[in-house]
Amino acid sequence: MRWIFLFILVAMTTIGCAANCQKVQQQLDACQAKLTDNDFVIKKQESTIRQKNQDIAEQKEAIEKMGIDIAELNRRLNISYNEKGRYDERIKNIASSVREYIKQQMRDNRNFLTGIALEDFIGNELIERAHSGDEKMLIIDMAHPIPSGGQINGISGYFTVSANITIKLLRPVGNDYIVIYDKQIRVDADEPGKKYIDFGSPFIAKKGDVIAFYFPGPVNVPYDSDIGTNTYSKMKSDKYAHGDRIAAEDIWQSDQVKRKYSLNYYGIFYTRVDSE
Repeated sequence: MRWIFLFILVAMTTIGCAANCQKVQQQLDACQAKLTDNDFVIKKQESTIRQKNQDIAEQKEAIEKMGIDIAELNRRLNISYNEKGRYDERIKNIASSVREYIKQQMRDNRNFLTGIALEDFIGNELIERAHSGDEKMLIIDMAHPIPSGGQINGISGYFTVSANITIKLLRPVGNDYIVIYDKQIRVDADEPGKKYIDFGSPFIAKKGDVIAFYFPGPVNVPYDSDIGTNTYSKMKSDKYAHGDRIAAEDIWQSDQVKRKYSLNYYGIFYTRVDSE
């Protein structure tokens, strides 16, 4: 009887162990599968990390190469900048020399040009006259309008001392005039005499235009009275800038004594200007 009981107990224990072992085995299998999955995920992440590290290394290499390229470009730009600076300076010097050469040729050949009427002088004679001493005057040479289309290359005058002048070219519009050129010049004169002032660039003129002279300070050009025209007026400041309109009544001063100033202008015109 005891043996039967022991057998039954051993059988039951064996059945329980088998059941527990099977459950443990299933848990082990599940853990193994999870470990396998985790290992796969880890390997995949390691592969991703290696790929990213490789990408970072390639980017660093590309950045280093770009740094080298930028340094080379900066070197070339500095060379080009220095060359351009020297080239611009050379061009500027050449242009300045050419302009000065042309102006000197114009000065040297003025008498020759005037003699063959390639360059004409229009206005009053440049001589010493009876009166002087005014200041802040606008003088408009209505007696000598532009004879024909062409260009005005400069002005000339008999100056007692140095002077500042604003030269204006006026174009008729109806009864009024429009300022189409406005140029400030400085005349240096150590002693009384004739002075010729060439413009850096000529005034392109039409027939009927008139030249005007504004003196912001002393009018250091002499004049004779009771002769010439009455087209001068006091003007404390230059109120006629480029593009402004001058009314006819502001030009003609009928109540003033006529004057003739030692001023004229010169240039090249399509029609020959005969000497007066």
